[in-house]
Amino acid sequence: MKATSYQELMAEQARAAVRVSGAHHSSWNGRVGATDPKEKIRGSVSWDHTINYSDRLVAAPLKDMFENARVYNQDADTLRSYREAIKTVHHENTHALAAEGTEHADGKAAYQRLPEKALEEGITEVHSYDNLNEYIDELGLEEIAPGIKSAEARGSYDHYTPAARRFTEGISRETGVETSEVVRRLAVVNPEQKFRAAAEMLYEGSDLPGKVPAQERGAAVQRIETAMKPPMAGLKALGEEPDRNTRRRESARAGDGAFRAGRAEVRALSKEWGQPAPETRVERAVAAEQQAGPQTADSAKQQELPADLATAVHASRSGSEPLTSASRLGEDQMGSRRSGSQSTPERTPEIQR
Repeated sequence: MKATSYQELMAEQARAAVRVSGAHHSSWNGRVGATDPKEKIRGSVSWDHTINYSDRLVAAPLKDMFENARVYNQDADTLRSYREAIKTVHHENTHALAAEGTEHADGKAAYQRLPEKALEEGITEVHSYDNLNEYIDELGLEEIAPGIKSAEARGSYDHYTPAARRFTEGISRETGVETSEVVRRLAVVNPEQKFRAAAEMLYEGSDLPGKVPAQERGAAVQRIETAMKPPMAGLKALGEEPDRNTRRRESARAGDGAFRAGRAEVRALSKEWGQPAPETRVERAVAAEQQAGPQTADSAKQQELPADLATAVHASRSGSEPLTSASRLGEDQMGSRRSGSQSTPERTPEIQR
């Protein structure tokens, strides 16, 4: 549906975000509130799924945009204010996206933890920023404000977005999944599930599915997920860094560190599951001893015989003519003969040469 008024935009905002992202649904409850004027934020999503916007930075520019609909040659600052306002709308609606059987609020506890908050904000900003023109098209806003798609808009969260970009780029290289698709898969789940979704991509893109038993998959994914979180823990504090370049550089380093930690855990798991289990190694060792046992015993028996007798025994087994140097046993060297049939002792396996 194309929005032709501010009211229609608010009514359609969540459905447009679902169409752009391919998410299962939006958790938005249909209510729109206002942020606290004292807080320097453009928008937020409450845990009851109400979406809140700044009257001055979001609601006012968008209302003005519809009041001046189809006015061409708007100045750059005005178009920028429109674009940044609609970016906020897309950002907050991306927060509200959720997978089947879940809601955004299911991630409330996870969002209180530093790594999960960092990834939630970083991924949400990257997805909403990179797909903003598609969102504008879904709502028909280029017709309302000609030039809005080509206007500039400042990004947000310099301490979170570089980490999210580097993190998803690493996963893309490792798995072969396009970076934009990695971002999308993380954007459509709540804060609790984002690291898990990333861990599952690394798991499925490796050789682990062919090594790890199905019943052990969950534990393996959990190990990868846990390994990736620590490098992201310091990003909230990084927001206090006054130098923008430093914020972006250190954020990118953290995102790369999180990816590398996950990859290292995948490789550790692959090595562990590539080795036979301890009980298997024991069974193999016992089997080897059993095979070697008769051969060793036979060899030992031959070594105990006198040299000339051992030579004769070998000749008789191999079918060769006795050597002329072989001597005949005397009666005192023979065992006693008894009447009756004598059982022939079973021969041990011949030693392979």
